[in-house]
Amino acid sequence: MNNITDKDFGEIVDELDKKIIKALETDIPLTLNPYQKIAEDLNIDREELLQRLRQLKERKILKRISAILHHRDSGYQANGMFVCQFSKKEIDEVGQEISKLQEVSHCYQRKTYQNWPYNFYAMMHAKNQEELENKVEELVKKYKIKDYQILYSTEELKKTSMKYFN
Repeated sequence: MNNITDKDFGEIVDELDKKIIKALETDIPLTLNPYQKIAEDLNIDREELLQRLRQLKERKILKRISAILHHRDSGYQANGMFVCQFSKKEIDEVGQEISKLQEVSHCYQRKTYQNWPYNFYAMMHAKNQEELENKVEELVKKYKIKDYQILYSTEELKKTSMKYFN
């Protein structure tokens, strides 16, 4: 929210918008049509819900709706941040390619430091460590990467949604 206080926020959305936002603060229903279920729970039709979501986004009240994946619960036991260095010339193109891989949940570019030369980071997930390392080896060969590391996750941190209304 762009410089909007809690008090202001409560004044720029109506009661139905608040109910919609509260519904999105919880787990989205695991159904073929979660928006239909949310709309039914709010006693509105799906089209009204979708229209309101579009308006909240246009008004920059809602930035995005995204899933929180608990990787270990979904069977992905090996989670590691693959780090390496790409030239300024290749990082955008290669980064786009790597970001589209099924094993990658997110990737980004970071500043390098004297004792830390890595400027590219890709969070990767696999069923086990061997599978993850094989995928990394494919990337190393394909992009001729000389220096890299895999920083393995040791625990899954608490993942929660923002809460805007009580």
